[in-house]
Amino acid sequence: MPRKAMGYFLIGVVCLCAQNLDAEDAAANLFTEICAVCHGVGGKGDGPSAAGLYPKPADFTNCNAMAVDSDEVLFKIIKGGGQSVSRSTVMPSWGDSLSDQQVRELVRYIRSLCKK
Repeated sequence: MPRKAMGYFLIGVVCLCAQNLDAEDAAANLFTEICAVCHGVGGKGDGPSAAGLYPKPADFTNCNAMAVDSDEVLFKIIKGGGQSVSRSTVMPSWGDSLSDQQVRELVRYIRSLCKK
């Protein structure tokens, strides 16, 4: 590969990596801002509001529980609230506040909280 082409290739790789880091950081920040109040900063379902909620918020660190739902189901839950998939009405809908891209990034972030 010519030296100039290699330089463009490497710039592209660096830019893609930076975009992924930005998306991960944005999702982590979004989770902290809107999800952690119920689900907790670490995603264990132990946020400050969790004590007063029934049913309790999901524990995203529980890999067995998280394996039950597909990414599409998690997307629907975040976008349309728990009731959109016949789950808890306590889980609010974020569809009017978040773009589909933000919801997808949140799903990826939530999946990262389960470490086997």
